[in-house]
Amino acid sequence: MSIAAEQEVIAALLMNTHLARECDLSSDEFSIELYQDIYGAIRHQCDAGEGFDIVTLGEYFTSRRPDQEANNIFRVMCEVADKSVGSVGMFSEHCEIVRKDYRLRQVGAIATALQHEIRENKNLDAADKAIADLMALDRVGRNYLWTLEDAVKSGLRQVEEASERDGLVGIETGIPLLNDATGGFNNSDLIIIGARPAMGKTALLLNMANRCNVPAIVISAEQGNEQVGKRMLSIEGSVDAQRIRTAQLDEDFVSQMGMAARRLIDKKFWINDQPGINIIQVCKQIRECVYRYGAKIGFVDYVQKIKGSSARMTPKEVAAEVSSTLKNLAKELDIPIVALAQVNREVDKRPDPRPNMGDLANAGEIEMEADLVVMLYRDEVYFEDTSDKGIAELLIEKNRHGPTGRLRVAWIGKYMQFQPLTHIREDY
Repeated sequence: MSIAAEQEVIAALLMNTHLARECDLSSDEFSIELYQDIYGAIRHQCDAGEGFDIVTLGEYFTSRRPDQEANNIFRVMCEVADKSVGSVGMFSEHCEIVRKDYRLRQVGAIATALQHEIRENKNLDAADKAIADLMALDRVGRNYLWTLEDAVKSGLRQVEEASERDGLVGIETGIPLLNDATGGFNNSDLIIIGARPAMGKTALLLNMANRCNVPAIVISAEQGNEQVGKRMLSIEGSVDAQRIRTAQLDEDFVSQMGMAARRLIDKKFWINDQPGINIIQVCKQIRECVYRYGAKIGFVDYVQKIKGSSARMTPKEVAAEVSSTLKNLAKELDIPIVALAQVNREVDKRPDPRPNMGDLANAGEIEMEADLVVMLYRDEVYFEDTSDKGIAELLIEKNRHGPTGRLRVAWIGKYMQFQPLTHIREDY
């Protein structure tokens, strides 16, 4: 089937040269080496802005190959053009057959390589590479070149969709003001949320994960799944977190927890709490949840807890590897990845301890990769007599999709919740 389709594609191109502009196949997708050569020559001529036919392609090979080889290719082109229909009407269908069979060959090769690595080298990590290679096949044939007309129409469609979703282009952040500033968490973006300890950054991440309304995976390098579960009960059910921790139960409290638990159980939500997890394992877990369970967003708690791929790496090298790998993973999977990050303790010594992007540990590497950087700050952590008790600030330091500035939200520590304020915007 594939060989016949390959013949028809080559014949159609030789007899209808305008079809080359519509064909996004690559030479590797042909199974016959001679067809790879012929199609490669056709692409070369098109990319150079030159026309082609059997004669000019024959000259192309004559100038680059030994006489016997060039003559053989010329003969094959003549035979294909003579014996095949080269149907214009079926051209796209024949291209799809070529691509499908190429993908089947690639899947077989990936499976064979995986079997070899497991049987011969006892390499269990080969499964991660196999999963990544299989997912990469989805990008074969994807168009990356667009006319301005295409781009404008796509932009208008996105505006219409955002209008229908009250301005939300990406995934729900769980914070209405943050939705306004960013349009939601956008696919392929790396979002960094930085804060000092005790600010509530893990609670903020879990609020976001609970309200994102899509299947989510949380990499919890900081806390075990039981702790995450108890926090989620408090957030979802407005249940006193301290009473959950100390098991101060009564009938009403148990009922309230039970209702929250039933709602949470229905969510598509996965937690990995592997201790000492490294960046390779993080990618494996997120990739598997996307591939197997349909996860649409990943959360990582937190960057500095993730180990590098080598024990010999410096903290700066680890930060660079973790941030760049998370960004590449977001692009590969086309999902947002939200990662927490620790802020240097030097901010504690400043008169105004509000952190900025430069206060992130190994800030240069993280700042370079991130699409959105938000710093979390609560004045009451530093100043007991502050008038801003129960208020958290989200300081948007970098935003590729909108403005920067300060957002003020309510922090309800009893329930570990972040909620809107009535007077919300100051200098944003």
